Amino acid sequence: MIGNALISTAVAPIHRKSNFTSEMVTQGLMFESLSIRQKKDNWYNVMMDDGYEGWINTFYLSDSKIHSTNNLILYNRYTPIRSKCSRDSNVLALLSFGTLVPLLEKTSKYYRIQIINGDEGFIPPQSKIVTCSRDFIIHLAHSQIGTPYLWGGKSSFGYDCSGFIQMVLKAAGISVNRDASQQAETEQLEKISMEEAEPGDLIFFSESNLIKHVAFIAGDGKIIHCEGQVKLESIIEGEVGFNSSLGKMYHQVTSIAKLIYS
Repeated sequence: MIGNALISTAVAPIHRKSNFTSEMVTQGLMFESLSIRQKKDNWYNVMMDDGYEGWINTFYLSDSKIHSTNNLILYNRYTPIRSKCSRDSNVLALLSFGTLVPLLEKTSKYYRIQIINGDEGFIPPQSKIVTCSRDFIIHLAHSQIGTPYLWGGKSSFGYDCSGFIQMVLKAAGISVNRDASQQAETEQLEKISMEEAEPGDLIFFSESNLIKHVAFIAGDGKIIHCEGQVKLESIIEGEVGFNSSLGKMYHQVTSIAKLIYS
């Protein structure tokens, strides 16, 4: 490791190789700190907090330091940073759900935050923080319905299936790995039957023993997941909104109870 850097844009692509035509494997959100492992021209090979590795162009990075010791996770789907505490002031950036921002001051009318260049910005008050629960997780998942699918995406501008799961759980205060296959190996997850499942539990779909998809159990045979877009569907044949492709796949339900109460 040769240092650290902060992501300086609302969303930044992380590629498999050190060029823009390479596959985007994941994304980083503004203020995320990356461990720099290698430099190649204008590209850095980095490791993220969740252990994911990839290449990012220096265009998306800053060596600024965050001085605030208080952080706030954004629950709103999109949050504008403004230059002043006024709706008429300039929008400096539009942040995604799940962004962790450095908080300087909190009032009923605005939150004052530190921004990447060391200046200050202002964001509107966020949704009320709720203690992590199954209902809260499902509420957060529902709030993202309609967000388009994006391979490697993990923001409210576009998710892939596992990025959606990771970010919703992150906003609820639960940390899991990035990919569905990695998430399925989470130590605290407990395999259960569909009959035992509760809202917020995870269901993994696989073919030829390879995990292909992950979703939240929403109850009554329904799931919330990102396939084409974040949506609510059924995995019970004959029900309205039945997803026939997932309905044919082998699936394993896992309980998140130990993640919530650990």
